[in-house]
Amino acid sequence: MIILDRYIEEVGKHLPRKNRSDIQKEIRSTIEDMLEDRAAQNGRPLDDSLVQEVLKEYGAPSKVAASYLPVRYLIGPRMYPFFTLVLRIVFSVLFVIALVRLGIALFKDTLSWTTFLKIIGQNTMNFLTGILSAFGNIVLIFAILERTMPASQYEMEEEKWDPKELNSVSDPDKVNRVELIFEVLFTVLGLILFNFYPDFPKFEWVSGDKWIICPGFSEAFFQYLPWINILFLLQIVIDLVLIREGIWKTVTRILYCIIESGFIALACVMLVGPSLIDLDMQHFQSIFGEASETIIAFFDRLPHFVLIILIIVQSIDVVKMIWKALNRSKTV
Repeated sequence: MIILDRYIEEVGKHLPRKNRSDIQKEIRSTIEDMLEDRAAQNGRPLDDSLVQEVLKEYGAPSKVAASYLPVRYLIGPRMYPFFTLVLRIVFSVLFVIALVRLGIALFKDTLSWTTFLKIIGQNTMNFLTGILSAFGNIVLIFAILERTMPASQYEMEEEKWDPKELNSVSDPDKVNRVELIFEVLFTVLGLILFNFYPDFPKFEWVSGDKWIICPGFSEAFFQYLPWINILFLLQIVIDLVLIREGIWKTVTRILYCIIESGFIALACVMLVGPSLIDLDMQHFQSIFGEASETIIAFFDRLPHFVLIILIIVQSIDVVKMIWKALNRSKTV
């Protein structure tokens, strides 16, 4: 009875981890007894239709879970889903703001290990301070709402709940094949550009009767190219495996985290290493004059900003993957 399994899993999402398993077993046992009695009394087969009927009588997952939770709370079950939603939105906005401020700070100063760590430390502390302040204010607001808003609004929402909605619940381990296909295509494109078109990107213009070509990447970038190729190939392999299997497994999660950690490590080394852009000041001055220094400084800083974004995004991906793997192992 897949729909019953999904119902029990949905109830578990609203329960504390400490005694979640015991409560889920108790609820399952109760519902199975109800199903057997109902089937015997009415002479009906034990099919999905009967399961849905019994589950609707038993109640919405959030309401059933609330009956097992302690009465005293700061933010109760009826408000908690909205509370977490607001937290996600506010934290996401604060993260984007912190990211922009970090990029601006890195563009202003000359980058070295000391400067880099100082800027990262200051922006991290500012971000954490903002997060704590926002969290405290949101908790206070929802604690007040919990004690002032009428419960009738939530009871109406619970009456509309239908067990058929469980059929639309997506499998958390299912992979997005379309997204992976595009990732493979762009990774292959990157391999082709870096290895077969080493002068890409490049700057071209006519100065007098001469056609001037100025390559974008410096020699330092091509020292990292073998490692980039290895990581790109490993990324393609893991993506193809996921496309074929269509589902995340423990092994693929571990391999994914290892590859992403390799990208993060390489990006950190490139960030504090020699400049990845090598533009000729003399050639640029012949075209842009006094503005050439500003333009070259911008392109020199651009790779650093891109690398910082990649480090942050890939670090978040690794943390999310580890979190999902740990949660999945506890529910199995």
